[in-house]
Amino acid sequence: MTQTRTARRIRPILRKVAEKTADNRGATAVEFALVAPVFLMFVLGLVDFGRVYWIKSTMQYAVEQTARYAMVNPTATNTTLTTYAVSQVNGLDPSGITFNAADSTVSGTAFKTITASYTYTFSIPFVTLADAVLSAKSSAPVVVPVTPHGHHS
Repeated sequence: MTQTRTARRIRPILRKVAEKTADNRGATAVEFALVAPVFLMFVLGLVDFGRVYWIKSTMQYAVEQTARYAMVNPTATNTTLTTYAVSQVNGLDPSGITFNAADSTVSGTAFKTITASYTYTFSIPFVTLADAVLSAKSSAPVVVPVTPHGHHS
């Protein structure tokens, strides 16, 4: 019997507490205020890393196309190849990208190696990340055609 009396006394109190806590009109705004900044930084981080991937892919495309150009035009100078590499950067400002063309020989075969490098600065607000150095490289064998008289063209 004492449990029943105690339960009868506690029920009205619990009902009042439930009524007071059921008022959650501002809860959604508070939850949004807590979650929105984290979500926005996450989205901006995705955009930033997407840009890194895009720049890296563009640089790789440019050095691969330049290596192909070197195979088709074996007498092209390294300066010409560097200029060609810059022209292959589509949709991106090439001023921050450093291209380089170099000659090398492996087992008697001449190669042209095209490299690119770029330092990317992240722009995620309130998050400090170190700059990322992006690089791309492609090599192609280069055979200089010999004229019938034994002279290089």
